[in-house]
Amino acid sequence: MAARKKTTTRKKPQYVRAKKRKGAEGSTVARRSITIILLLLIVLGILFGIGKGLSWIGHKLYAGNPRFEIQHLVISCDGKLAEDYIREASGLREGMNLWELSFDEIEKKLLSVSRIESVYLERKLPHTLIVKVKERVPVAQITGRRVSQYPFMVDRYGYVLPHRRSLNTLPLIEGLDMDLKLGQPLDDADVEKALKIIGICESSGYLRTYIQIESLNLKYSDFIDLRLKDGIRVRMPRFSLEPKLMNLASVIKVSTSRGQRVKEVDLTLDSAKVPTTFY
Repeated sequence: MAARKKTTTRKKPQYVRAKKRKGAEGSTVARRSITIILLLLIVLGILFGIGKGLSWIGHKLYAGNPRFEIQHLVISCDGKLAEDYIREASGLREGMNLWELSFDEIEKKLLSVSRIESVYLERKLPHTLIVKVKERVPVAQITGRRVSQYPFMVDRYGYVLPHRRSLNTLPLIEGLDMDLKLGQPLDDADVEKALKIIGICESSGYLRTYIQIESLNLKYSDFIDLRLKDGIRVRMPRFSLEPKLMNLASVIKVSTSRGQRVKEVDLTLDSAKVPTTFY
């Protein structure tokens, strides 16, 4: 008798699906966001409090400390600007606190004065402030499009300065087709050339001996009309300034040694022999 094969039927496992509530998930995210924001606010509040505390301590130790009040205000100038004038222009006075002062603001006030070139400031603790002012030095007189009774002055950097009667013997730069503004730099290539010519001559004892500039006229496009105090007229090019000035000094030196009086010199030509006329 054959054995029967017993078959069993396995029941499939039943899974229960839980439905998530969207409202619960959104509230969890909201709570987390609020917590993070509160933590950030607490951290920012702590940092703000620390900053305020450090600022208060710093004020008490420095800016609010009477120990650092100015008792000695030492002001010096290498020019003719008076100490009272510098005090008024800077707004400085004894009794001010060294640490409350803004050096940037003081420099800005002083440099707005057209005659001041640079400013040096130094705190010397506990109660001394040192102020050193460098005055602009005029190197030439200058006239622009509008000719006035008295010409302006100009320093080596091209800043326009007020007229100073005591400096009437300085070289005159003329023929400039532009208006001049007091206290403003001149952005002009020809003025730069003229100032460079003056600077080269002043920096050399040899050139100073033979080249004493009376005026530089910039109205010509192909040369600078250079006039010397001994009546010599020079056609000066706008290139190779130093070698050309050395040639001019040599011409005047040789001519003087021969007893000749130079009238005109043309330096615009690149030739071994400089064209020269005599009286």
